[in-house]
Amino acid sequence: MAYEWLPPGPKHRPLWPGEKIEEIKLPNGLVLEVWDYSRKLAGDRWLVGLLVQIAVPVEPERFSSPELYHRFQEETGGVLYYRYRKERHFVAVEEKEKTLGALKENFLRAALDYLSHPQFRERFLETEVPLWEQRLRWQEEIRRRDEEAEKEEGLWKDRPL
Repeated sequence: MAYEWLPPGPKHRPLWPGEKIEEIKLPNGLVLEVWDYSRKLAGDRWLVGLLVQIAVPVEPERFSSPELYHRFQEETGGVLYYRYRKERHFVAVEEKEKTLGALKENFLRAALDYLSHPQFRERFLETEVPLWEQRLRWQEEIRRRDEEAEKEEGLWKDRPL
């Protein structure tokens, strides 16, 4: 899996620094953050990276059980993120700011009305909370199967063929 840059947080330190370049308060009460995580690649060439994110707090009632909400709180701090990222590779240093500005403006022009919609938060959580629960169940099933496989290997490893 390719590395995906994320802003620094209590549990995460990115491989290279980024900078929050803008915060936009949306009419629906959410805050859109615009991050520049561009970095030099080689010589005068840059990777120009734009990350747009919205933190969406989640209430306990949205989960199918209190145990899942507790686990969610431990792992995420009680927040799900809408994230959009766009990158351009091998951009000349003199084109870096212009490219980043174009990426940002194109995104805002296309998505700002959608993200500002009064029902955005509700619809986002209706989709993302069940997906989070499903990913957790998959992870636990994989862990259980791995444990079973190790147990079976332990039973059979010393047996003659």
